[in-house]
Amino acid sequence: MSQTTDSLRHMARRYTAAWCSQDPAQVAGFFSANGSLRINNGEPSVGRSAIAEAAQAFMTAFPDMEVRMDDLLTENGRLVYHWTLTGTNTGPGGGGRKVRISGFEEWQIDADGLIAESLGHFDAAAYQRQLEGGMKVPRFFDEESVRALLQMPELIEAMEQALVEFSAGRVQQPVRTLMTFDAERSLFGSMPSYIPSLPALGAKLVTVCPGNVGRGLGTHQAMIVLFNTLTGMAEAILDGRYITEARTAAVSAVSTRLLGRRNARVLGILGSGVQARSHFEALRLVRQFDEVRVWSPNAERARQFAGETGARAMESAEAVVRGADVVVAVTSSPVPVVMNEWVGEGAHVIAVGSCLPSQRELDPALVARSRLVVDSRAAALQEAGDVVMGIDEGLWTAEHIAAELGDLPVRRNDQEITIFKSLGLAVEDIFAAHLVLRD
Repeated sequence: MSQTTDSLRHMARRYTAAWCSQDPAQVAGFFSANGSLRINNGEPSVGRSAIAEAAQAFMTAFPDMEVRMDDLLTENGRLVYHWTLTGTNTGPGGGGRKVRISGFEEWQIDADGLIAESLGHFDAAAYQRQLEGGMKVPRFFDEESVRALLQMPELIEAMEQALVEFSAGRVQQPVRTLMTFDAERSLFGSMPSYIPSLPALGAKLVTVCPGNVGRGLGTHQAMIVLFNTLTGMAEAILDGRYITEARTAAVSAVSTRLLGRRNARVLGILGSGVQARSHFEALRLVRQFDEVRVWSPNAERARQFAGETGARAMESAEAVVRGADVVVAVTSSPVPVVMNEWVGEGAHVIAVGSCLPSQRELDPALVARSRLVVDSRAAALQEAGDVVMGIDEGLWTAEHIAAELGDLPVRRNDQEITIFKSLGLAVEDIFAAHLVLRD
């Protein structure tokens, strides 16, 4: 077996393009005047007119036909062209099924450089099985589709169920894998999870690129892939940016429903990005706030947020936090933005923004005096700077974590300060994606 010449390979590539052209005359033009084409030992089509008719039959049956040249080799003295066809069979018996079939043609080349004889072969039985069952093509949901199908009230309930399953040990998932890339030290994360109770199997691939702010793009980008739990075949691919945004806020709403005072009236939000907006929506579904305050390092964005939501733009983080019943930190700050002395008794503080062991959003003195709840002990002890930095500094031990949110802890009295440190879990993404598919 040896490779063919460049000229023949170039001819084979043009022959491939002819099959994709929906012009049968182009296919016939690669055959000698009296050339023949036979497929799977059927009756041969002899002459360019007959070959064009055979090509037309394929093109009619597969209006979206795509043909790929896999190789061109010399085998046992004959030139063998290997191909793969993908398309939707709309012809008789096709049933509109998407199929992918591979085969080959044995060519005899005439003196004029055209095909004198082509003997085509493909696995007819495998083709028939695809017609009967259809080739499984993953469904795709863009952000607009996800938004239309994912409703916040339903998502909050799903997130509580997801957290309960996780904390009960009924979910298989490792702590996410993170790596940095490029000069901006952007993050890439891989987050797989298997949830037998749904059942659902999938993974989220997420990037965090701070430089996207200057590009007019969101800093967080993500895709979620769901797989069949029996066959392992991909069933759906979903835009994960909005799912990440919405499920994070829904989890914070679960924490507020469990740990926020029932008479909480003032909500303080530190940050003005997409997470600030999603938290504004979600938290108001579980508590009746009379006042919402917002502060951002970018004063213009804070004013814009206030104008769009009816919140009060404040001149400082302190002005937001003092007197607030629920405080949400959704910033990208690597240093504390919520100081201990600002937080009054009975407040519930939600820390969302930092997810690296070298960053913290909360004053460690505040963490030390509060009842600390996390989404995952394992993840918090590996990723949460608000937790691990205090351990490294000898301020507390791992036992300072009072519970996981999936344990469904409740407020013990109206005086205690509670903190929920949110890192985000793959189980939340897969539950949310599963909800989209169900709807």
